[in-house]
Amino acid sequence: MLFNHPPIAIETAEPVSPFDDPECLYVALPETMSTFVPPSMQDWRHNPKVGTILSALLDGLKAKPVGVESTVIDLTDYDTDTCELIGQILGEGEISILVDRPKRRLIISESVFAGVWRVKLYHDDVLIQESLETGPYPKILAEWLSVDKPQKSLPETFPNNLMNAPALLYEIFAKSRDFAVGSEEVINLTLLPLTPEDMTYLIDSLGLLGMSILSKGYGDCHIRRTGLPYVWWVQYSNSPGKLILNTLEITLLPSVVMAAPEDLEDSASRLATVLSEWFNETN
Repeated sequence: MLFNHPPIAIETAEPVSPFDDPECLYVALPETMSTFVPPSMQDWRHNPKVGTILSALLDGLKAKPVGVESTVIDLTDYDTDTCELIGQILGEGEISILVDRPKRRLIISESVFAGVWRVKLYHDDVLIQESLETGPYPKILAEWLSVDKPQKSLPETFPNNLMNAPALLYEIFAKSRDFAVGSEEVINLTLLPLTPEDMTYLIDSLGLLGMSILSKGYGDCHIRRTGLPYVWWVQYSNSPGKLILNTLEITLLPSVVMAAPEDLEDSASRLATVLSEWFNETN
């Protein structure tokens, strides 16, 4: 789970060429791998609340058009055993989201069923609300995004030791100001000639707004919302954690965060299988 905001990465991984040491021509595979192990049917087949919750999630995943409407299931009033069993059945997927506000914290984790999200809201570090949602991304995340009004001003003057940061900032501020759905864009910083001073100045000028997203795979993708509307840092790292792709995305929400329609359909199929096994065991 993502509990803290890691810093924006500045240095990229060193390139590997055929003339390097042969042992450096590949990235070592992870030595251990976390796998999803569902709980035993014996643990949850006698709890009818589990079947009710899973059925509601399945209905949400199958809603047409796929992924347009979200289904929200409030877990606050459910007993601890039921919530723990649901957590074991759903597991933890690749996406985790952290939003920090004064006195409030929102923690979201995707389950092993893409498009099924577990949402926890804290106030003064006390859990006050817990729910499940279905959809490409959690509806509550969109609500928090709409409430925030990030405001950053383009600097009037720039330090003399910069090379390309000023021109890039003019471009980013213009694209942020003129953004409309359908005009999403990715600025690949890895391909641009930027000095360390340029990168540091970009980070300071754009700022951060207390929202971090982690997408885990063979490598990690770290996503952070900047203090400029619709502008996100999206950084990909390899298995050892070295930065290999550094981008700024101008969009409502980076696509890597969202479950695709085919992902939702696959999750619905797999969840239907789980429910069928539960039904057979309880009858």
